Amino acid sequence: MINIEKKEFGMYKEEKIYKYELKGENGFQVNVLNLGGIITEIFVKNKEGKVKNVVLGYDNIEKYIDNKAYPGSVIGRTAGRTANASFYIDGTEYRLDKNSGKNSIHGGNQGFHTKIFDVKELENGIELSYTSPDGEEGYPGNLEFKIFYLLDKNRLTLKYEAISDKKTYVNPTNHSYFNLAGNTERNGDEQMLKIEADNVCELDVDSVPTGRFINVENTAFDLRKGSVIKKGIEKGHPQFEITRAYDHPFVLNSVEKGKPQITLFSEYSGIEMKVYTIENTVVIYTGNYLDDMPLFAGENDGNKNNRYLGVAVETQDFPNGINEKNFKTDPLNAGEKYHSKTVYEFNIAR
Repeated sequence: MINIEKKEFGMYKEEKIYKYELKGENGFQVNVLNLGGIITEIFVKNKEGKVKNVVLGYDNIEKYIDNKAYPGSVIGRTAGRTANASFYIDGTEYRLDKNSGKNSIHGGNQGFHTKIFDVKELENGIELSYTSPDGEEGYPGNLEFKIFYLLDKNRLTLKYEAISDKKTYVNPTNHSYFNLAGNTERNGDEQMLKIEADNVCELDVDSVPTGRFINVENTAFDLRKGSVIKKGIEKGHPQFEITRAYDHPFVLNSVEKGKPQITLFSEYSGIEMKVYTIENTVVIYTGNYLDDMPLFAGENDGNKNNRYLGVAVETQDFPNGINEKNFKTDPLNAGEKYHSKTVYEFNIAR
C-alpha cells in the first residue's frame, strides 16, 4: 500500500494538468503527470540518508511543452526513428508525420508525450490510459493504450499494455533522464554504466538503425564490465561522429533470472539503479544536446544545462524494427494484446 497525493500542476490546452505523487517506503517517491505520463521526479535516499531527486525535470509545465528532449515522457506509439517516416503492413504503406528530417521520431509531432491521459489510482500505483484513434500520426488502428506506474519497496515497475482493432506497429518506451548523483549535483557522464550487451545497432547518417550490428569488443560500446560514461565518450567511436556520444540501441543478452541487464551507479551518492526488462534492446542516450534545452531544476550553475547532464535508459524493441528484416519485429495483430515490462530497482551499493 502506498500513499497517493494529487496536486494541480498547470494548464495545457485549456485542461488542468495534475501531478500524482506516489509515496512509498523509506522516502522513495515517484511523481507523474497525467500529461504525457511524464515522470517529473524520483526521490531516493543517498548513502548519507538524504532524499535526492534522481531524474531531470521541471517545476513548471511550460518547460515541458514542445520540449524536444522528451524529459520523463511516455514515447509512443513507437520509440526512436522510423526510416522515411513510413512502413508497410500486409502490402499497405502507412505514412507517418516527418519530424526528424525525412524520418519520424518518437511517435510523431503529437505523440503520446503530448496526450492527456485518464488516471486511475491503484493500491500500489496508478494506471494511465489513452485511446489513440485510427490514423493518428499515420498509424493504423484504434489503439487502446495503458501504462502502469507501480511501487514496491525500492522498485518502480513500468508496465505497458495495448490492443488495436487493426494490425499495427507499437513500440513504446519511457524517456526519463537519470542522474543518480541527485539534484544534478554532479554531471551525468560521471556515472558508471554496465550493460549486458555484446552488440549495438549500427546507425546511418540520420541515426536510423541500418539492420547491421557492431560487436562491442574493444570499443567504447563495451560496457559489459561497467565503465564511467565520460571515459567511453572520450575514447570515441566513428559512430559518435553522427551522434556526438551514446545514442544507440544496445542488443541485450540473455541473463539469468533475477539479474539486471543494465546497472547505473553514482559513486558520489552511492545510489545504484538496476534495470530489468523483457525487451530486446535499450537505447542509451547520454543527453548529447541537453545543453540546448530549457534549464532543468537542480543545482545547475548559470542559465544553461551541462551537456551529458543525464542519461536516458530507453528499454524497447528494435527501433525501426518494422522496416528491418534482421530485427525480426512483428506487427501487433488486431485483437492481440501488447505487453511490456521494465523494473527500476534503487539501492545503496555497498
